[in-house]
Amino acid sequence: MSSLRKILAVFIVCCVIGFLLRAVSVDAAVNDELIEAAMEGNVNVVKNLLSNGVDVNTTDASKRTALMLASFNGYSEMVNLLITNGADVNIKTVKNQTALMAASFGGHTDIVETLLSAGADADSTDALGGNALMDAAYKGNLTIVKLLLAKGAKINARDSMGGTVLMDASYEGHTKTVEVLLENGADVNMKNNKNQTALMDAAVNGHTDITRLLLDKGADVNVQDDQGATALMDAALKGHYDVAKLLIDSGADVNTKSNNNETALSIAEAKGHPAIVNLLRQAGAR
Repeated sequence: MSSLRKILAVFIVCCVIGFLLRAVSVDAAVNDELIEAAMEGNVNVVKNLLSNGVDVNTTDASKRTALMLASFNGYSEMVNLLITNGADVNIKTVKNQTALMAASFGGHTDIVETLLSAGADADSTDALGGNALMDAAYKGNLTIVKLLLAKGAKINARDSMGGTVLMDASYEGHTKTVEVLLENGADVNMKNNKNQTALMDAAVNGHTDITRLLLDKGADVNVQDDQGATALMDAALKGHYDVAKLLIDSGADVNTKSNNNETALSIAEAKGHPAIVNLLRQAGAR
């Protein structure tokens, strides 16, 4: 090959590469436009982009799709449009989150129904082992909790820390959600990786009604976590008198010692909760 032909060949190759790079750049910009339009709820822009062949399942740097963003923000019309155009309801982000998780966390009941009807996996888990049911329970989105349970969501699934949906609802104080979970078979005595239970979660935050519900369903009142603490110690620590009384009335051992030889009484004294100190002493604490 002559030098002229070599130069010409190199020039042609460079032109082709340049064209391809420009095409990729244009495609990326269009894809970004779809993501942005979905985030902003701009249905007309999304319709136009899809009609021009933009991939409905394109993702941003975090692997979020237009469907995920529309689901999180509660854009029902957008969600229906995207699904009608072939959006994959089970695509995951880099953290393994899905559109169903986004809608469940956001409390968008109609979108959750739409996603489930389109085949969304109710038991899909994220990078931390969480799922849509946990997201809904944590936020107290009761209707969504019921929808997910009706679709067979596993009520006693654990996340990477051993936490359960019942623990989430108990900790956050969502009484009605706790009731529904218990009615549907939530294990009241499951422990997380620190041996903590839903009863401890309720007690430490002073949720008296939830504490009562858990005890009525057989929660172990004297279970100890990996530090040797009990629900009564948690209540004493935070000064939750009503919870402490309920636990004592339900058989809590007032003289149990933690790994540091602390008792509910010593904790209440140290934290300056005189009413609980008197309550414990009347119950035989020493």
